[in-house]
Amino acid sequence: MKNQRKSSAAKLFGISFFASVCICAVVIFVANDIFSFSSRDREENVVIPEGSGTAAVSSILAEKGLIRFPIAYRLYAEFRSFGEEYLSGEFTLNDSMSYDELRYALSPKKGTRLQKKITVPEGLTTDEIIDIFVSVGIGTKEGFLHVIENGGDFGYGFLSEIPENKDRTYRLDGYLFPDTYFFYADSSETEVIAKLLAAFNRKFDEDLRAAALARGYTVDEILRIASIVEREAYYRSDMPAIASVFLNRLKSKNFLRLDSDATVKYIKTLSGDTSAPTAEDIDTLHHPYNTYKIKGLPPGAICSPGYDAIFSVIYPADTNYYYFVSAKDKSTVFSRTYAEHLRAVASLSK
Repeated sequence: MKNQRKSSAAKLFGISFFASVCICAVVIFVANDIFSFSSRDREENVVIPEGSGTAAVSSILAEKGLIRFPIAYRLYAEFRSFGEEYLSGEFTLNDSMSYDELRYALSPKKGTRLQKKITVPEGLTTDEIIDIFVSVGIGTKEGFLHVIENGGDFGYGFLSEIPENKDRTYRLDGYLFPDTYFFYADSSETEVIAKLLAAFNRKFDEDLRAAALARGYTVDEILRIASIVEREAYYRSDMPAIASVFLNRLKSKNFLRLDSDATVKYIKTLSGDTSAPTAEDIDTLHHPYNTYKIKGLPPGAICSPGYDAIFSVIYPADTNYYYFVSAKDKSTVFSRTYAEHLRAVASLSK
């Protein structure tokens, strides 16, 4: 019996010791997370949605690897009376920051630079993109145009390769990448353009640029074609086939012109006319962007195309289509010959 008591005591001691070690380990790990005793030094861009509280913020920080224990963050926030009010926007944070430092970086305080969430949709002209920023109090139209025309290549080789053409509307047409961004309310025009170009560089990456070159096109030529595809397609699923039509025409000796209504629409937009192109417009608008009148590509992109339009031009559908027309449901009907195209137009007009 005495030996049994000794054995039980030993087991109890062992269990207690093991539990103590585990508790100590957990405390050390959690304390290390709270006070960031390790020598990590990695930056992460974090987006905090408007109205986020401690629970949502802790989950976001954990997902980005900035903290390990979101529950510990919530308990610590309650202990420290952090409150539920956080800044919204995009922030650059470091995984060496403690819970207190993270909270301070995301805390509303006097002198904080306010951020604005701005979405640039696909298919907008450069003027329309500028108007978005000016309408929320960021920059002036004159300031943006100065940066666009005279801002240099921003360190990107593809910008230095933009061909000089007096008929081009703006130098950076097509390069202001459509996406959702966070900008400080007092951002300069240079900061805005730099961020849009950085997004373009990430999306139209080296692999896509190499693929474009392999097809025999420069970045700027791809953008000019993609901008037309962007404006001609209603459904993304139609983009690869629409791209094939224009690429087939460019390669064929039988088709000197692209004949895109979207380019005529662009010409009218430049003068403030938002109405749809008419047969008279197509015939009478003698303009460098009227692809019913000029051979080949227009001098510049007619809008900022999205990734899908760009990708569809680099990797188009394999077709022998040379014509297309939009149906009433916005889908696209493709044809190989002009006779087929006329029949398609006739059937859709019934």
